[in-house]
Amino acid sequence: MNPCEEIYPKIFKVVQHKPRRIAPPVNIYIIAGDEGMIFDAGYGDDASIRQVGDAINSIQSRNKKWKISRVLISHTHPDHFSGLKQLKDHYGLKVMLTEQMAGVLLNKHAYRDSYTLSPLQKYRYSSMFERMSELPLQFIFRTMYKKVYGIAFLQSHDTTVRSGETISIDGYNFGIIHAPGHCNDHIMLYDKKEGILFAGDNILRSIYTWLGPPRSNLQEYYNTLEACLRLPKLKLVLSAHGSPIVNPEERIKQIIEYRKLRTIQVYSIVANEKHGITFERLLNSIYPRSFERRWLAKGWIIVTLEYLVDNNILKFEGKKIKLGCNDINTL
Repeated sequence: MNPCEEIYPKIFKVVQHKPRRIAPPVNIYIIAGDEGMIFDAGYGDDASIRQVGDAINSIQSRNKKWKISRVLISHTHPDHFSGLKQLKDHYGLKVMLTEQMAGVLLNKHAYRDSYTLSPLQKYRYSSMFERMSELPLQFIFRTMYKKVYGIAFLQSHDTTVRSGETISIDGYNFGIIHAPGHCNDHIMLYDKKEGILFAGDNILRSIYTWLGPPRSNLQEYYNTLEACLRLPKLKLVLSAHGSPIVNPEERIKQIIEYRKLRTIQVYSIVANEKHGITFERLLNSIYPRSFERRWLAKGWIIVTLEYLVDNNILKFEGKKIKLGCNDINTL
């Protein structure tokens, strides 16, 4: 079985699979050259690391001049950074991070601190019962992440990179773009000559990017998507999940329209409640039957509420959201 697939000259994709209900399949990209690089580190369990190691060996065996020597991640969510330490320890790869990423991945305490919620983001706890009911699920998810994802943190990294810099690899010149929205430290890589964008989680071909507090921001996500539409000669998007996107402009516009429709949906429910609405009732209105979808959807609803409050279209009072002073048509 071939450990990787060449999807563009000297660009290879490795897909790490997990049980779908536990963790999503994730794409690892390897750009071959005399100073080749891996983009996104994937999972950190032994099997996942061996899979990437087999891919490195397979690629390097094709050309004696090729050497995969470094690794850079798109953002600090566990399906993207967990393999960093293992790849460094097992294969001697140099770890490249932005300063923001390095601060988050310093240790488990720094990582947890990056998830501190604001008062509005805590709005999802409409009652003490609801808050207590989430604790067992949070414990299960933390335990699962550590075991299944193989999470490991880094006290130091080798190279600090910054937005605006260029990474050159055997004819490719990838500009680093700060691209928050899905995650506040998210970056993308763009080669203007080839029109290739490594988009991480920001643009996915067949599903919509997960958004959730505290590190997602809907306004920033819109800004990132609009910036992608302005990229010159964009023709191919390589995402962290799923297949390549060969119709980037069409897909990006579709994502923007989807998020706007979801925003109007949330606003309309609140607007129909004269005295405001609790999060629990709002959630029930959008997902009346599916517990699994309700659990996963809490994030985008909170992020959407935060966006509407920031624009004074809604306001947050105690445990209820009410209409604000601006009209939805001002967006």
